[in-house]
Amino acid sequence: MKSMKSPETDDLPEIGALVRDATGRIGRLMAYTRARAWLRPPGGGREWDVEPGTITEIPGWDAAGAGREGAVQDR
Repeated sequence: MKSMKSPETDDLPEIGALVRDATGRIGRLMAYTRARAWLRPPGGGREWDVEPGTITEIPGWDAAGAGREGAVQDR
């Protein structure tokens, strides 16, 4: 899946960032494609897509422990 930044996504998180979607689900930002952002659970798993404007970066979240049991999530 090719990542495409566009004028619509310039102000959004960078690929690789941990983000929260509008439903509260946390994922690693894998790509922007057309009008979608693709996320994957931090511990691995199936990707899902959302509208790019609905994601927010999670600053200071422990990326190394993301997805592991006992990892602290700042919600």
